[in-house]
Amino acid sequence: MRLHGLFPAPQKSVSNLHWTGKATDLVELLYALDTCDCINNGEIGVEELADALSEIFGVEIKNCYNVYMNMKRRKDDSRTYFLDELREKLNKRMVESDLKGGKFKKR
Repeated sequence: MRLHGLFPAPQKSVSNLHWTGKATDLVELLYALDTCDCINNGEIGVEELADALSEIFGVEIKNCYNVYMNMKRRKDDSRTYFLDELREKLNKRMVESDLKGGKFKKR
C-alpha cells in the first residue's frame, strides 16, 4: 500500500473502516467525488477531501495531484480503471440479484 509514498505509516482511523484497495484507486475515487460535487455541494477542495478520506480510512493520502496527472496520461480508451471496475461489478451484482428474484446476498 505504500505505493509511491501515497500511504506512509497508517494513522489512527476514526472508524473501523480501512482502505485495502490500491492507493491510486482511492485517489481516482477522490477526484470523481470532487468532480461530481457530491460532497458539501462541491464546496470542498481536493486536499480537504483527501484529508477527510484519510481520516475515515486510516491512511494518509499524499501526492494526489501527481497521481491524478498519471491517471491523465493513461493511454487506454478509458483512463478511469477503478471507476470502470466499480460500475461493471455493481451492474453484474444487480443482474445476478434479478436472476435470483431480487434477493440481495449479504456478506
